[in-house]
Amino acid sequence: MQPPPMQSTPSPLDQLADIHLPGNVSWWPLAPGWWTLLALLIIAIACVFLWRRHQRQQYYRVIAQQELAAIYARYQQSQDAAAYLHALSVLLRRTALTAYPQRFNASIKGTEWLNWLDAVCPGSNAKFSSAIGESLLNSAYQKNPQVDAAGLYQLSEQWIKLHRNHRQKVPAPKPAPQKAAAVSEANHV
Repeated sequence: MQPPPMQSTPSPLDQLADIHLPGNVSWWPLAPGWWTLLALLIIAIACVFLWRRHQRQQYYRVIAQQELAAIYARYQQSQDAAAYLHALSVLLRRTALTAYPQRFNASIKGTEWLNWLDAVCPGSNAKFSSAIGESLLNSAYQKNPQVDAAGLYQLSEQWIKLHRNHRQKVPAPKPAPQKAAAVSEANHV
């Protein structure tokens, strides 16, 4: 017996459709890793910007410290205490005027000036209203003043480094204590 005649059937491979290629990969939406990288890049740029701004805002302190060192070096060579005290007072006032352009009253004098210096530098252990700082007021008008130049240098350097500037909250200076007689007279009226 003969096998039945074969019908011409198409091959199953011929019935397969071509492979459909996927579309091009789109840039959007980004994968989570790219979003993370983008966020880190933005944070890094912001940090660099803020750091540079801080450096520019605090540059006056660097200049003041350099001038303070130069004033102290001149004093060590010449031993002219009056010139040292004058230059130190001018430097502190210029630094205060730079740090507080709108709020600093350049005309304050005496113990009010020393109290103001103490008020804007709350982290300082040494105080301008102490005996060392008092020499800024009294010794400038003496013929041959005796000053603790090294102590004043350290106190001024500490103030330049640690004082708060106009961008930071500064406590209001405390008023000078009044005498008991003046207080009782003020209450009487």
